Amino acid sequence: METLAHHLLDILTNSVEAGATEINITIRESLEKNVFRFVVEDDGCGMDKTLLSKAADKGVTTKAGKNRGMGLYLLKSMTEENEGMFQLSSHNGKSTRLEWTVKHSSPKRKPLGDISGVIADFIFSHKDIDVFFMYATEEDTFSFYLPSMAYMYNLEKMESGSDLKKMKKVIQKNLERIKYNK
Repeated sequence: METLAHHLLDILTNSVEAGATEINITIRESLEKNVFRFVVEDDGCGMDKTLLSKAADKGVTTKAGKNRGMGLYLLKSMTEENEGMFQLSSHNGKSTRLEWTVKHSSPKRKPLGDISGVIADFIFSHKDIDVFFMYATEEDTFSFYLPSMAYMYNLEKMESGSDLKKMKKVIQKNLERIKYNK
């Protein structure tokens, strides 16, 4: 995974595969506290205690196929390399919450990447999932929830590539407005 946004997309994919119908994404960036903090909460199927205890181990997966079970392992390893924290909690049959941080100034920290593209692509590709996205900096906060913002930003249809580009542009402009750091 080349960017923090790629790690986030992997976690969002896990939420989809867990049957989530609601996903809350929070990113808090603080230069003063020297941290990027990510929280993803979903209402998917959750994990039992046994799976939860080993979910971030290399190769652990509930899905068939090769090259599976690496996302949480790679994320946890990356947080440790960047003086961060990794905390996974889950309620079997109900929900999962993942919080992770990385030290903003860590020389090994990956760039944030195309966060507006990841969020827009994910929302556009999963219209049946309610996605709430919030990004906070010391400057300000930006929240995006498509149903409540569709009219304001002329995103009612969300059917074409131009609609996707428009949503990405809305997210990107607002991230720039709150002075996020890539």
